[in-house]
Amino acid sequence: MLQLLSLLESLRARQAQIDAARPDPLLSDSQLLAAALANRYVTAKRITEGRWVFEFRGHVIGGFANRVTTLVSAHSRRLLHDPAQLRAHLDLMEVPHAIEYDDASEQFQPMLPIEFEETDDNDEHPALLQAYCVGKEAVSVIAVVADPAHGKRSLTIDVTDRIDEGIAQLAVDGLSSVPGLLAGAVNLQVRSLDTGDDGVVIGIDETASTVPHHYPDLGRGRAVADAVAEHILFTAAL
Repeated sequence: MLQLLSLLESLRARQAQIDAARPDPLLSDSQLLAAALANRYVTAKRITEGRWVFEFRGHVIGGFANRVTTLVSAHSRRLLHDPAQLRAHLDLMEVPHAIEYDDASEQFQPMLPIEFEETDDNDEHPALLQAYCVGKEAVSVIAVVADPAHGKRSLTIDVTDRIDEGIAQLAVDGLSSVPGLLAGAVNLQVRSLDTGDDGVVIGIDETASTVPHHYPDLGRGRAVADAVAEHILFTAAL
């Protein structure tokens, strides 16, 4: 859409300075979360390949496996992989959505990267957004757009501070409609960054990577791992 393409061009000029401040190489999902936990005196201990538990003052307070933390319940994972159940929960909570597929393998492909169709009227297309929500907050929102310089390649843009409150609320409502889901990515389709009207949830992904939110192609990025770590501590205290 024209709004995002204009934003893309304005951010390109400042991106080199942002990139220079990023670590080399960039941290992975597990490294980002481990660093955020360590800053809160929480220790990550490896159990088996890809599986970790988190200890705070001698107590196990959570864990992590394949990009999924204990902020995601087993019940919520079963529901997310059953589109009919997810549609029913979104309908019950009156969350606008466009969850269409009955085959979970079609609906719940990771949103990134996206391959775009090359058309002459991209500015007429709805904007594709991914909001990473933790608890009742959309901590980070990135837009996914076709790169004008590379045809079908997708670019991610940090638009967290540029979206209407209604868009952030739509994402939070989508996450909250799934019982036992306290953190994850909500994929949205909106007609403008300026309004949540006519916006719809097009998917909810509890396994989404936080890396594009920390290091978007354009924009400064958001500390999603810190929000996740803070919420793990919060839930452990309940």
